[in-house]
Order: sequence, then C-alpha cells, then structure tokens
Amino acid sequence: MRVDLPGSGRGWMARPWRRLLRATADRVTWLDRIRNERRLRRQMQDALGYAPDLRHPRTFNERIARKILDDRNPLIPLTLDKVAVRDWVAGRIGEAFLVPLFGVWERARDIPWDDLPSRFVAKTNHGCAYNILVSDKASQDREAVIRQLDAWMAENYYDCAREWGYRSIPRRILVEEFLRGRQGGVPEDYKLFVFGGQPRLLKVIHGRFTPEERHFYYDPQTFQPLDIGCFRPADYPGDAGPPPEARQLHDLAARLGAPFDAVRVDFYLIDGRPLFGELTHYTGAASLSLGSYEKDLEVGEMWAEALRLKGKAGAARRRWPGRAGQPAPG
Repeated sequence: MRVDLPGSGRGWMARPWRRLLRATADRVTWLDRIRNERRLRRQMQDALGYAPDLRHPRTFNERIARKILDDRNPLIPLTLDKVAVRDWVAGRIGEAFLVPLFGVWERARDIPWDDLPSRFVAKTNHGCAYNILVSDKASQDREAVIRQLDAWMAENYYDCAREWGYRSIPRRILVEEFLRGRQGGVPEDYKLFVFGGQPRLLKVIHGRFTPEERHFYYDPQTFQPLDIGCFRPADYPGDAGPPPEARQLHDLAARLGAPFDAVRVDFYLIDGRPLFGELTHYTGAASLSLGSYEKDLEVGEMWAEALRLKGKAGAARRRWPGRAGQPAPG
C-alpha cells in the first residue's frame, strides 16, 4: 500500500498547494503568462493535432495564441464588451448598423419581461456564447432564463478562457431584437477576418443552431469559394454563395478592423441591410479547425502578408514630403 508523505505533492497536501500556486499565479504577471502559455499549448495540441510553435508563430492559430498572450491594445476590452462596443461601432460606421436594443440591466430579475416583444435575444456582455434565443415568450420558462443569466453574471469569463480582453469587463445583461433570416429562422452569420485593416477571408455560417449547420469560406471581394475548413460549397449545389448585398460588408469590416493587427468582424444581412454582430479578437480560442495544418498555415500567411503591406504603406506615408494637404502615394 502506497502512502503519500506531506510535501510529496500528492495526497492530502496536493490540493492546498495547487490552490496556493493558482492564487500566486493570479497575482504575479509572469507566472500567469507561463501558466497561460502551457495551457494554450496543451489545448492546441489536443484540438489541432500538431505541436504549436509559439516562439515563431506562422499558422493562424499560433498567431491567435500570441495575440492572447501579448496583445494589450486597450481597445480590445472595450470592443469585446457587447454593451460598450455599440457606441464605438456607431462612431465608426453609424448607428444604422446596430441591432435594435430593448435595454441593459445589471440583474436578470430587473428585466421587464412583460414589456418585451414575443421574440428577443437575451445575452450578457462579458463572454462568449452567453446568449439565449427566445422565439416565443409565451411558452418560454421565464425562471429558467433568469437562472441562466444569473449563472453567467456570476462568472468572470477570463477565469474560463484566460483571454486578457475579458478580464475586467463590467458585467451587464442586454436584450436585443430577434433577427429573422431569409427562411424566418436564425439569419446567416457573415464573419470577416480582417488582417492589417484589410478583410482577407469571409466565413458564412448557414443553419446556425441546427443539425444542418455548415461553414463556408470565400474571398471577401470576389466571393470565390475557398478550400478551407470542413465544408465545401461544391458539395451543396443549392448554395449560391453570398448574396450581392454582402459586398457592403467589406468596407464596413475594414473600417472597424483598422485599429487592430487582426480581428474578426461579424455581421448579419437582414433584408439586404447589414447589421453589426460583434468583434472577436480570439477566434476559436487559438484552436479553430481550418481543415489541415497547411490551411492553417495559409491563413496565417494571409495575416503576415497584410501586416507587411500595412507596414510598407505606413513607411511610404512617413517618407513622403509632399506639400501641405497632399497625401502620400497609396
């Protein structure tokens, strides 16, 4: 029979020591960084099937991991906050692109349920996938919605995801209009990957929250299907690709993505009109399946190329003497 001695790191001493180490890492920046990097490596290895190189990142997911660990752009927490981002988006592209909002509350029980329409979306502002779609208020269990919102409000999403931008977001509940898609259900999701201020990849999600959900990738300017991810438009002859109205999204995403090295900008198209969904800085938590290591590398190179071009354009503007009011080339 094996007996673990005090100080051996096992048995009755293991849990207190782990709690102490976690508490210390929470307060000491460099320890927290080491812990987060180790966690990311394990997570990515399990999800993607390759050992990530976080010292010399090349793939899309390796670059997202470095963004999680290093990028401290102060706009990241603001734009992850689903309440605060609304004013920021309105200032850059206009209020007309915001989903109608019924209200913001700090407690679920303060929501005036009886005053809400029959369909709405309730969500919290401080995390990912904290959404409840209420398609029929009359048949919805009100107490279940309140319990779920309270549970999310009790969580700090940073403790789950270890993604810096979520660490200090003040927690609130918001209720938005339930958007109807072309078939009356949840609308398609248009996600533009913006690198160096330029949209380089468009992902369209059909059939969200259904067994028929599928994800297609396109060139965001030509709408040419791309061989990325697990689904191919060619395997679904009924898919005609993005509608012509989706061409509006390119410039809108570029304006919203300009302050960041990389960000994903999400939109809906409702009767041909773009509505802003969210900004995502940590797409897939550095574990997004793109179909293969080679495809992951291909998207990572899109990111790197966009930053190189952005750097060259910035250098040209700085060198151009010109005359007053005369812009630099490009």
